[in-house]
Amino acid sequence: MIVWRIIRQEFLASPLSVEGAKAWPGRWHSAGTAILYTASTESLALLEKFVHLALEFRTIPHVKLCIELPADAVVETFETVATRPVDWRNADPTAARALGDRWARESAALGLSVPSVLSSSERNVLLRADSPQFAQLKILATEPFLYDERMWKAETRATQKRTR
Repeated sequence: MIVWRIIRQEFLASPLSVEGAKAWPGRWHSAGTAILYTASTESLALLEKFVHLALEFRTIPHVKLCIELPADAVVETFETVATRPVDWRNADPTAARALGDRWARESAALGLSVPSVLSSSERNVLLRADSPQFAQLKILATEPFLYDERMWKAETRATQKRTR
């Protein structure tokens, strides 16, 4: 299985680090949970990173990573590990975090495929750093990446109007 990730170039020395996830919570985990967020498609990885970038970061160099999971890696799905309905799209991610934290503590699987809030037809793949297979992740390609200026067009116009 191939997954994708976008990171700031300054973090290229440790591209699979889970230190950010351990320090800050996300939709599918609480701070302290050692997981790595990846996306099932390149375009989703770009979009997932983009929604977290402030306008002042538009010119910061990023790197696109193509990552291969071990051939025998187990990737569970959100739908099979949820023991009760979870409103993962809710603005309050408490229930999704509880599910992700429980999965990270109790599962032997390397990955958990979860739906993306940004694109209901695409999936993010959480990778458990505590899995023995995490060390077998292989970065197949790294490519410098800058977001296309057109992606910032609406925000740039809004900022220009506010400063006039």
